[in-house]
Amino acid sequence: MSRAEGDAAARSGVGSLRTANMVMAAFLGLVGLVAVTQSLGLGPGWGPSGPQPGLLPFILGVALMITTVAVILQTAAAGATGTLFEQRAEVIEVLRVGLPIAAGVFAVRFLGFYLMVALYAGGFIIWHGGYRWYKVIPAVAVFTFVLWRALEEVFRVFMPKSMFYGDFFPL
Repeated sequence: MSRAEGDAAARSGVGSLRTANMVMAAFLGLVGLVAVTQSLGLGPGWGPSGPQPGLLPFILGVALMITTVAVILQTAAAGATGTLFEQRAEVIEVLRVGLPIAAGVFAVRFLGFYLMVALYAGGFIIWHGGYRWYKVIPAVAVFTFVLWRALEEVFRVFMPKSMFYGDFFPL
């Protein structure tokens, strides 16, 4: 491939890799900053009974901010050229995954976390995996139950419940 053909191929891609790296790093740095500032209100230290509630968010926030600086410096030094997606079909594949995730995030308010996870996982397996619905339902039911058990019962992390929770799951 000649240099002119290579330049033409690079121009046919979608999005700048350098811009994507910088924007994503800045976003993650902002998330890290929010985590650090919020954890300060919870107490990011070590108390007599162990870690205070703000310790883990503080550590993760600092790690995100350090990683942000590293990515920005690396991107600036390397002068990353190229495109984020080589072909438009790649953008469509990302949207096929990203848009249902975004819909799921908004659906949590109405469906609750576990029902949303079950619908998302089942839909994803059927749509992308090509499996039949009658094979997917048992797997998704077990997966959702194990997730519920781990989060609610073992780790005591209470996730949003659906509006149907009191009617069908009176526990």
